[in-house]
Amino acid sequence: MILTPLADAARYAGLHPQFARAFAWCADMDNLLAPVGTHVLVPDALTVIVDQGYTRGDAGARLESHRSNIDIQVNLAGGEVMEWAPRAGLALDQDFAADGDIAFWKQPARAVRFAVAPGHAAIFWPEDAHKPILHAGTASAAYRKVVFKVRI
Repeated sequence: MILTPLADAARYAGLHPQFARAFAWCADMDNLLAPVGTHVLVPDALTVIVDQGYTRGDAGARLESHRSNIDIQVNLAGGEVMEWAPRAGLALDQDFAADGDIAFWKQPARAVRFAVAPGHAAIFWPEDAHKPILHAGTASAAYRKVVFKVRI
């Protein structure tokens, strides 16, 4: 798992052939104003999901992981807190569907909780269980973000 300001994202561009393209997409203000929804940037390699809404409490979220994609989650506006735990050793809550790329994990006794400020990105590999879109306290807050699905 990596947490980085977008201003420093270039240092991670070499970790995957599609990372540079994802970070370049974020550098274009017109892209950041794209409508909510899924946009294919490179078929079978790179997709971006533009999302906005309100953060949720722990009761409305579960740790998730993916088997075929790396997530690059970029906060564009608002407050967002995430949790992270290494997938190894977690108890499975809901396994991958035969044609799906998401599994859910039971909440461990300890997970790392961190804020993702606007203009920052969190990168999660398949071994990283993560719980996004949490609010920091008891009140929900508006957010806008993009999530890149980078095919491994």
